Amino acid sequence: MNSLVPHDRYARFTLIYFCCIGAFLILGIASVYALGRMGHLPPPPLTATSCIDEKFKFMREHADAEPDLLAIGSSVTWRNLDFSILAAVSDFRQPLNGAPCYLHVHETAWLTELYLDHFPSVRTVVTVMAMRDFESCQGDGQLFNATLGEGMMFEGWPEWLVYFVNFRPLRLWRTARNIKDMRAGADPDSTLVMDQFGSGPLTMTTPDPRDDVEVSPQCYPHLQRMAQSLERRHVRWVVVLMPPMPAWLDRYDPGGKRDAAWRARVAAALAAPNTVLIDASNGPLRTDQYFVDPAHYNWRYAASFTRWIFEQYASADAIAQGE
Repeated sequence: MNSLVPHDRYARFTLIYFCCIGAFLILGIASVYALGRMGHLPPPPLTATSCIDEKFKFMREHADAEPDLLAIGSSVTWRNLDFSILAAVSDFRQPLNGAPCYLHVHETAWLTELYLDHFPSVRTVVTVMAMRDFESCQGDGQLFNATLGEGMMFEGWPEWLVYFVNFRPLRLWRTARNIKDMRAGADPDSTLVMDQFGSGPLTMTTPDPRDDVEVSPQCYPHLQRMAQSLERRHVRWVVVLMPPMPAWLDRYDPGGKRDAAWRARVAAALAAPNTVLIDASNGPLRTDQYFVDPAHYNWRYAASFTRWIFEQYASADAIAQGE
């Protein structure tokens, strides 16, 4: 009875192994190429979450920018700031919205450090926050491999490298089915449309109070450390707290005690002198008609919200300078 000697078995296994690797690479190359030709190629999958990776693709395309104002945070920052009116109400001339989606406080802090290492022109950071930014802060907040992400966004590394390092064929094809419509804004709830500054408008008109939110105490130390880090960099930090959506309060927090406690804890954590806290619960856009959900305004009101923020910031700045 014939049988393979151990050396032959090893050689055969090695051949099969490298054939599989080769087939996998060919599949990856063919997939990326075909999807690109069809206009269905998802953004390089640093995190494999479309609304995060799409923003990092945008940042790659604006790596040579020299912003004087940088917006960083979750979609609460991404979707609520209309920088088109900024020149009329402030001295900022080169704003850039670098906020993706879904970030919590510790992830915002980590991403801020990475961005500022590559945008030394930034002297002011603005972050809009809602309670949901504080839901979970486990770990160090690292969103992706920093070497790969910085290389892709800021150092001109080829995008295909990210596709192969993080190649997930099923997710790639699943995302590819909808990415073209998302970029075109066909579904207002998941739109990836961005304006020239990187902001992402939401246009739904029916307010939805969504789900309840449970704040994690682990987030406040990250908030405090972020303020201290920005102070060491001599960067001003403008933190804006979204007002509570009345329909959400009525459903989940009658009387507003949890909302008030959250605002008080944030204020206590932001004691650094470089930080300006603006609480929009005292602002002009507080009724349900302005909201898409508790974390987002309808885009038609984003300009008014942004104008109000920077009017408040100018007043706070004038007071700080004794004018």
